[in-house]
Amino acid sequence: MKGITREYLLHVMNDCIKITIHYRRKIAENYFAKEIIEVTEEELIDFIATIPYFSIELKDFLMGNLTVQTIIISQHWEKDFARKSITWATNPTWTETDMSFLAKSFKNVVIVDALTMPY
Repeated sequence: MKGITREYLLHVMNDCIKITIHYRRKIAENYFAKEIIEVTEEELIDFIATIPYFSIELKDFLMGNLTVQTIIISQHWEKDFARKSITWATNPTWTETDMSFLAKSFKNVVIVDALTMPY
């Protein structure tokens, strides 16, 4: 168990979004050779608001709507958080494009229940 902040979880999500943000922005494929584009605050908020794998309470924590500043999580919860963030970042609904080529990489990820706060 360890204590983590909202900022830490946002950093994890940001890294997941970077994988596919160029698809969502409709940037040409040769974009990789040019530069790494940072995820904007608006894109991060949109990602949090639309991710179906997180509970409303967890989304509120991520958006800074709760007074809680630090939460205690298990390693399993942290891995589940990252797994669900990657799954949404590669979802065609989020990217607004066909991501079937990436689906093979994440085919073993089964999302059943919304991830809730760890308490």
